[in-house]
Amino acid sequence: MIVLLIMTIAPTIFIFYSAFRNDKILGGAGKFVGLDNFVEALTNPSNQHALLITLGFVAAVVVLEMLLGFALALPLAAQTPGNKVGAALMLLPFAVTPAVAGMIFKQLLNPNYGWVGYYLGVLGFPKGVDLLGDPTSAWIVLVILDLWQWTPFVTLILMAGLQSLPGEPREAAMVDGASPWQMFRHITLPAMVPFIAIAAVLRTIQAFKTFDSFKILTGGGPGESTEIINLGIYRVGLQSFNVGLACALGVIFLIILSLLVPFMLRVIGRRSDPEEI
Repeated sequence: MIVLLIMTIAPTIFIFYSAFRNDKILGGAGKFVGLDNFVEALTNPSNQHALLITLGFVAAVVVLEMLLGFALALPLAAQTPGNKVGAALMLLPFAVTPAVAGMIFKQLLNPNYGWVGYYLGVLGFPKGVDLLGDPTSAWIVLVILDLWQWTPFVTLILMAGLQSLPGEPREAAMVDGASPWQMFRHITLPAMVPFIAIAAVLRTIQAFKTFDSFKILTGGGPGESTEIINLGIYRVGLQSFNVGLACALGVIFLIILSLLVPFMLRVIGRRSDPEEI
């Protein structure tokens, strides 16, 4: 309990306290400024842009990872020696820390000696292209990195869910002449809703916390095209040393996440109630 208070409760109290002050790391003691930090955080165009692209990034990667995870979980759910090996191999990207994954991808994408640029040249594409120097290609790389690292996590959750489903309903449906699509649509998918909810919520929370890959690969660039809200908080708090504004951004981010996750649970959980299906 003491460790919990020191590591979580105390910093949270400090963040809420500082959000209403104009404290700076380099500038002496601040004073109470009320809601000024929140007004600046919500009206600043850079912060609005960072929040919007963060929401877009989270929505894109979570949806794609859920689809890819389901597509991989369906064939891997069967208890075969080959599937056991495949499931073990899928843990490898998940075991790599985001910072290390970001550094590896950055080296692979280096326009001078990276493997990606070399093989693109072999395939007939222009050589020496800096994929991280263009906003569109930079976003594609960031999404691919996130898919590579976190799709196995979603797959393992859904695969465990598929393996826990009873076989009797499917056998009865086969006797009644149901097609594979009908069995998936009316039996497998409704029964998998609780597992889908778990995977979606956990991935949403983790995606909102993404920082390492963006900081290492693009640093928020080119320009501010990939500066998500976590990078914005980092810049305000640890580069501009405006602790009050950074804490206000953190509180706003926490409120959004605290409202979004219960909403997702209600929406998805409603689908898991047999009376609602």
